[in-house]
Amino acid sequence: MIDLIYTMGTRFPRSVARYYPDLLWRVPSPARVAFFTFDDGPTPATTGPLLDVLARFDAPASFFLLGQRAARDPGLVRATVEAGHTVGNHTYTHPNAWKIPTATLLCELERTTGLLEDLTRQPVRWMRPPYGYFTRPMRRWCRIRRQQLTMWDVGPGDFLPKTTQRQVEQHLLKALRPGSIIALHDNQNAHRITPPALVNVLARLQDEGWRFAAL
Repeated sequence: MIDLIYTMGTRFPRSVARYYPDLLWRVPSPARVAFFTFDDGPTPATTGPLLDVLARFDAPASFFLLGQRAARDPGLVRATVEAGHTVGNHTYTHPNAWKIPTATLLCELERTTGLLEDLTRQPVRWMRPPYGYFTRPMRRWCRIRRQQLTMWDVGPGDFLPKTTQRQVEQHLLKALRPGSIIALHDNQNAHRITPPALVNVLARLQDEGWRFAAL
């Protein structure tokens, strides 16, 4: 199980990144800097604890938000931005882009952009496709709307029901490299393991001289 998560969450994106140079997989850097990102929020049970951990370690991050959840909890969206984090577009309902009509997908992207910009009074500059399933029309839309389609090069699978906190920590510490974009989650599945794992990982990385930045 651990090997499969490592293969799909880290080895696979690293192997295909060169074929899609318009997508952001990593921010190459000679310095020890890491970019933590969180998908699927905001969620009342998880967003607050994540914000608390990030504040404790002075670690700006990026949250890829679902429009329907942002509409339900606008205060959490504003709190995220006020805490110094960036927010990005993760569609409105988390559809599979490979299975829905293109017009529906683009409508979701536009709707989420409008909502987030209304809530934050800031332009949305980042987009991550649910499941990492991007399409050619999506890539074109991102170019036109000046939203960087953002993937990752470290994905410890914290959203999987059987993943443990220890597995997440080991994966992160093993796979991290300067400029890595780490895909974690702000949802109910990740609630039990992601905030405490983040405490241990950030503490160790901070001791080792790493710094953290938002996209």
